[in-house]
Amino acid sequence: MNSVTVDVNSRAAYDCFKIATASLELSRRASEEWEISHHHVTGITFSAFAIEAMINHYAIIYFPDWNDKRGSRKYLHKEFFKVVNLPNYLGSKEYQLASKCFYLRDRFAHGKSLNESVDVSHDGDRSSTETFNKIMSICSEPFRAASFEVLNSFVVLARKIEQDIETNGFYPNQSNENLCEGPLGVTGIRVW
Repeated sequence: MNSVTVDVNSRAAYDCFKIATASLELSRRASEEWEISHHHVTGITFSAFAIEAMINHYAIIYFPDWNDKRGSRKYLHKEFFKVVNLPNYLGSKEYQLASKCFYLRDRFAHGKSLNESVDVSHDGDRSSTETFNKIMSICSEPFRAASFEVLNSFVVLARKIEQDIETNGFYPNQSNENLCEGPLGVTGIRVW
């Protein structure tokens, strides 16, 4: 078998967003509750990854050492949004929703064991197989928070943040040329 060496402009934001949007569509098509839930959780997780990877993509344009910078997410994002002419973005409704996306993703990944009380509706027979299955399928709180509406809001949000950055940000030393990177929708260059 022959091979070819390919230089790839790899874009994690694109790959993550592709999984998030595919999960949204798959959840719409799924019929079994476990499958729908799986797609919601996967899509929400990869929406958070896509938003963070997108910010990283843009930030390295302004901060060549971005990948080595240390600090809280909030501090780093505040620095980034300043340079793309969105100094108050952390207070915007978009960033507040992004924070909820990051928080939910973090709860999926770093959840703690705890005792919860959950009300389960049943058909009157607490010992029926249907009631048993409902009780056994109860997930922890962050997983119960995952839904089509939540996932859809995060997918729409990622595109909105991308649009806000590209509308307000300019390439360094080129104050009249808006950013035109499209990290959520463009695969990056392949050269061979």
